[in-house]
Amino acid sequence: MERRTRRSSRLKGFRFLVVPGDNAATRLGALDEVFHDEPVDGVIHVVANGYATPRRPAGTTGAATATLEEQLAAELEDWAITAHRIASMAVRRDRPVWLVIAVTKADLYADDLDDVVDYYSPGSGSPFAAKLDELRALAGSAKLSVDVLPVSSQGGDRNSAISSKKSSAMVDALAVRLAQLSGHV
Repeated sequence: MERRTRRSSRLKGFRFLVVPGDNAATRLGALDEVFHDEPVDGVIHVVANGYATPRRPAGTTGAATATLEEQLAAELEDWAITAHRIASMAVRRDRPVWLVIAVTKADLYADDLDDVVDYYSPGSGSPFAAKLDELRALAGSAKLSVDVLPVSSQGGDRNSAISSKKSSAMVDALAVRLAQLSGHV
């Protein structure tokens, strides 16, 4: 697990515990530390609408390939593991836990951005939303706040569907919301 402290103008004074994305022993140990040993105030769960880089099965060589549907299924499987840990932590806490679903790579589906944000939002009826609704039922809706924010670090080049101004605004919106949730504002 990696520990980072951001003291930049955008993420001033935030401490991050970054959990590896691979489903390996290091990830499971990091999840235990974050959700049981030293519980956190909130979670940023990163998704990519199926556009994440495919991972090779352990012990194989060569480039990994996966369809968008396979990547969305893997994302949902990963979310089920994380959601279970969040629910377990939230029911033991005396104060609310916040959750931000950061939908990255927004420049790859700029024309469908509203639909994608809806897919990851509670109550939308999507497979991801159904798992999110289950989490809220387990943890208690009052104990868990949920935000879904699109993010793109790419923007402004001639191949990008998102301008640099819009990309920057997305990152700024994430930073502002994190500041609000963390009591910095």
